[in-house]
Amino acid sequence: MTARRTAIPGRVALIVYAGVLLISGSFEVARAANNPPPASPLPADQLEKIRKEEKRLLEIRQDLMRQIEVNRKIERAIDKDRKFAEKLESKKMQQLIAIYEKMAPRTAASQINIMPRKLVTVLIAGMNPRKASRIMRYVDPATAVRITSDLATRPVSGQDLRRSP
Repeated sequence: MTARRTAIPGRVALIVYAGVLLISGSFEVARAANNPPPASPLPADQLEKIRKEEKRLLEIRQDLMRQIEVNRKIERAIDKDRKFAEKLESKKMQQLIAIYEKMAPRTAASQINIMPRKLVTVLIAGMNPRKASRIMRYVDPATAVRITSDLATRPVSGQDLRRSP
C-alpha cells in the first residue's frame, strides 16, 4: 500500500506541472522549438537575385556620387572663369587696359612686374596682342612666365579670337 500512495502523489505532481505549463504557454514554446519556422519566405535563387540587384544599385549610387563631385568641380571652374570674364568686361577694367596700352612699353612693364598676379592676367588678356607683346618684351622673365602660364590655363573666348591679328 505504501507503494501506491507514493505513486499517486507523483501523478498529481505531473498533472499539476503539465497544467502550469499549459497556463504559462511554455508548452507552446517547447513545441515550437521542435518545429522551427522556415528560414525565409523566399527561395534561395530569388534572394540571390535581390542581393545582386542591391549590390548593383549600390555601385550605381557610388558612380553617381563621383559624377556629382566631378560636376561640382566643373561648376566651380566655370564660376571662376565667369568671374574672370566679368572683370575683363567691366568698364573700369577696360579703362585701365586702355591706359596701359597707351603707356610706353618699358614703363608699363616696370609696373606690371610688381602688380598682383590676377590683375596682370586680366590686363594682358584684355590688351591688343601687338601692344601686349611690346610690353612683355620688358617684363621680368619670371613674371612673363607666370603671366604666360596664367593666360594658357585660361579658356579662349570668342572675343579673344576676334582680337587676334
